[in-house]
Amino acid sequence: MDEFMPRADHEPAHIFPLKFWTDYEGTDGEELEAIEWVQWTKKGTTNATITEDKVRRVMKDPAKWNVLQPFYDAWKRQEKAPVNGYPIDAWPGVSKEQAQVLKDRHVLSVEDLANSSQADLGKLGLPGIIGLQGKAKAFLEARQNTAPVAAEVAALREENKTMREELEAAMQLLKELNEKETTRRGKAPKEDA
Repeated sequence: MDEFMPRADHEPAHIFPLKFWTDYEGTDGEELEAIEWVQWTKKGTTNATITEDKVRRVMKDPAKWNVLQPFYDAWKRQEKAPVNGYPIDAWPGVSKEQAQVLKDRHVLSVEDLANSSQADLGKLGLPGIIGLQGKAKAFLEARQNTAPVAAEVAALREENKTMREELEAAMQLLKELNEKETTRRGKAPKEDA
């Protein structure tokens, strides 16, 4: 199936926006209308076809719009779009050089690499890319499988911290009560050795 064709199941298109801009339409006698445009290419390719379309038309295609919307929203806010997933250059499974090649080809996250088609992988121009994709899939699976354990460890750490604070407060209260009782009996409190 062509990556640019709408998909019935709304699977995200494997595309990357190159730029957004505004043009104006109308004739001399009419009010000019601002029209927003987007230019995109397929992820993972070096000499891919570049497509341009009106944003309002692309919004009607969920497969494309689900991918392009975060970039569009960031463009509207004049911000850099966030990486969708685990950043490729933060992943220990690639070297800095490999990460740069992938980013240059619009593969910005480990998820992008793991979800690339075999055809797109072949176009990346990286030796051992199939093995790298396997490592990406294994990394994501491991993260998914360890997420509940990590959440439980974090909860236990928070509970432990709370119990430590409560114990310290109880010990301080006990010390104060002991000092008051000693003073009430008329004895000077013992100094710690």
